[in-house]
Amino acid sequence: MKKQVIKGMLAASAAALMLGVSAAHANVIDELVGSAKLGNSGDGTELAFIRSITGDNTLTLDFKINDNDSSFNVMSNGLDSWFIDVAPDTPGYFMLKLGVPGNSTLHSHYVFKNIGELDKLVWSNDQVNYLTGGNCGLNGSPNSCNIGRLSHYVGTQGIGGEDPEVPGEIPEPASMLLFGAGLLGLGLSRRRKLV
Repeated sequence: MKKQVIKGMLAASAAALMLGVSAAHANVIDELVGSAKLGNSGDGTELAFIRSITGDNTLTLDFKINDNDSSFNVMSNGLDSWFIDVAPDTPGYFMLKLGVPGNSTLHSHYVFKNIGELDKLVWSNDQVNYLTGGNCGLNGSPNSCNIGRLSHYVGTQGIGGEDPEVPGEIPEPASMLLFGAGLLGLGLSRRRKLV
């Protein structure tokens, strides 16, 4: 009797834990479409650049957020990558404008196709020549390149979309193992009752 109570408690615990199956979520790094050093950061110049680099002349600017705006919130996406949550907006394309010295050959504007979670703008340091982190070669100091160089970002409507080869949510192995153990325990306890 005591064994059956213990088995029942284990099965109930496993079932209760499975009601809240967690998922590990990694933000998918969006696809860099192109970059350039533009003469200015006016809306017309930036929109013309986005249209030319994407080949879509129907695009319009949906939003432009500057670094002094209260909704300007950049978060780390793990080692060497960043993301900005723009929910409820879901831009098809977005552009980052990074500050570079006038005499630098580094690009200042980077256009991305939004392919993962459409309400997140995700990029890695290497996609923007390490201007948001790492050694970009400016001022002879690796510390001169950090997320503080991000001046503003813009989003456009357009066709982004899920990358069919990259799943959005990945179940955690421990949760799946626990779920399987719970099912096995339930099956074995019922089988024992039948015998």
